[in-house]
Amino acid sequence: MQTQNSRFITVVIATLMMVITSPVTQAELVEQTVESQKEFRVQGQTYQAISGKFYFEFDPKHSANQAIADIDLAPTNAKGRVEATANFFIIQAKDPKQRRGALVEVSNRGSKAALRYFNFAQSSKKPDSGKWLGDNYIQTLGLSLVWVGWQGDVSPGANVMRADLPVLQGVEGFARSDWTLDTPHSKLSVAHRPGIEAIYPIDLDKKDQAWLTRREGRDNLKVVVSKERWQLTSDGKIIIGDFQPGIYELVYPTKNPQVSGLGLGIIRDTGEYLKSENSPYHVSKTLAFGVSQTGRFLRQFLYQGFNETELGHLAFDGMLVHTAGAGRGSFNHRFAQPSRDGHRMSAFFYPTDIFPFASTQLRSQITRKKDGLLKRYHEAYYPKIFYTNSGYEYWGRAAGLIHSNGIYDVKPLENERIFHLASTQHFVQAADDLKSVGEDSQLYRGNPINFFPQLRALLGHLSNWVLDDNLPPASQYPSYAGQSLTNFSHYQLPEWLTINKPYKPHTAYEVDYGKQFDQGIIENNPPLIRAEIVPPVPKVDSNGNELGGIRHPLITAPIATFLPWSLRTGKFAGNEMIDFRGSVYKWPKERVLKRYPNKEHYLRHIEEMTDVSVKQGFVLPRDKSQIRAQASHFWDWSMAAEK
Repeated sequence: MQTQNSRFITVVIATLMMVITSPVTQAELVEQTVESQKEFRVQGQTYQAISGKFYFEFDPKHSANQAIADIDLAPTNAKGRVEATANFFIIQAKDPKQRRGALVEVSNRGSKAALRYFNFAQSSKKPDSGKWLGDNYIQTLGLSLVWVGWQGDVSPGANVMRADLPVLQGVEGFARSDWTLDTPHSKLSVAHRPGIEAIYPIDLDKKDQAWLTRREGRDNLKVVVSKERWQLTSDGKIIIGDFQPGIYELVYPTKNPQVSGLGLGIIRDTGEYLKSENSPYHVSKTLAFGVSQTGRFLRQFLYQGFNETELGHLAFDGMLVHTAGAGRGSFNHRFAQPSRDGHRMSAFFYPTDIFPFASTQLRSQITRKKDGLLKRYHEAYYPKIFYTNSGYEYWGRAAGLIHSNGIYDVKPLENERIFHLASTQHFVQAADDLKSVGEDSQLYRGNPINFFPQLRALLGHLSNWVLDDNLPPASQYPSYAGQSLTNFSHYQLPEWLTINKPYKPHTAYEVDYGKQFDQGIIENNPPLIRAEIVPPVPKVDSNGNELGGIRHPLITAPIATFLPWSLRTGKFAGNEMIDFRGSVYKWPKERVLKRYPNKEHYLRHIEEMTDVSVKQGFVLPRDKSQIRAQASHFWDWSMAAEK
């Protein structure tokens, strides 16, 4: 039976010159076009790689869509629905009986990361053959892998995931861009970064209302840059001038915003569609996966109630929210720039690290408002959630606030697990991408710990929890009670390291964006800062490696100190942190050899510590050799001749 808000999906499959159309009752998508379909075999199993476009319609009057900012102003079709289009890419077992669930990766700025994170695979924009599936781990769990575009400002390109969203013609307002320059520049784009479109150019008819400031540090006094010293390109997307090192901020008039919040609806409706009996991609359960930007997207998704669909169904049964810390983001307000994030020294004061932080409802110590990430749901709509954070997120994304209020511990809810990947940086880098901070320094920028084995094990636990209701391991994170979490003012490194700690971790804020911010309109741009919230950080052991959380064998059998942060040494504001990256302190050979007389002895200890991790459930038995290879390579680097 078709309800008032249910809709109709037409499946159009293009194979060579044949087009097959069949009607199916479905609640979210109105049409899909399959542009490419390819079969291949891996480990005796036949898989399909399918790509095309999904066409969505949203009822602006439906209660499930009321949280989408400006949906009431969006243009509608003859049925009174708001339309959006997104491309998709799906890898699934050809045999429907082999599909137990689907892992939906929310694409980070148009990319595809899941195969690299979970399958030890190489990155590919078009993973349509077995060579791109790595060791096939996701597929052995019985999971289809799904990507769908949601972000409207991603630059178009072949096999780049993006969405075409409606535009509110004639709606005016202000936008903001900022830049941290360590070298002189002559041109600055108002877009956040390469690969992102400047969808909000400066309104040239009102360019006199734009103002540019420069400052020497994050919290330093802003000095207005005279308008005689900079000018605009004819399209309003670039400013031109002599821009010396420093922090620049441009607040400017613009118009015609996208309805960015529809990206949340696209992901919601995709999750429901995959579980539809009539879907050609049908599975019984769905898991969402987000990395960094899209981990924050999933926190926004949860906070604004999008896990409940228009038909009252559960969009996602599980979520793996990776390296999001305590953040959300610019995903659902007028003139939103979804790519913007926030760090100590870049992308300042966007609505990223703002209250609430924990799922449990807590009272703000500043406004006294009580709020929590999951307050908008009845428990029936709670997905089973893994929050996984590297050490960097405790320093660069206020992760300590998802399980504390900065004074005492806050336990995760029963549907949640929190895992800290101790002493790791934001991303896994090439093992040799290490650069000495100084000519005679033992400190290197870049942290070589590869946490993919731990993340693979966690995906397996989440999958088993969602698909089979098998309880996963308990949360592993630093805590006040466990004496592994501390306020920043009490954070201390071992004296023998002779390393300066950062000036401050990235701080969260109580901010005032204006009275209409709850409706998705920013009036104060930049916002008024009510209070700074300095998050707690993990303590370290006598070797300088982080306590609490999942500890990699490289830090339980240490021959170096692995730090999740790295300073901006040699740049202005040199006592602040660089974005994303950690560092490693190379121990003197004498210290290493006193602990391990030779490589063979060291690798035996690594194997023992890896066995402990396997017993704890944080490394797969099949990945033991991968960790041994990491350790072998790192020993050789540690023993190499000093520069």
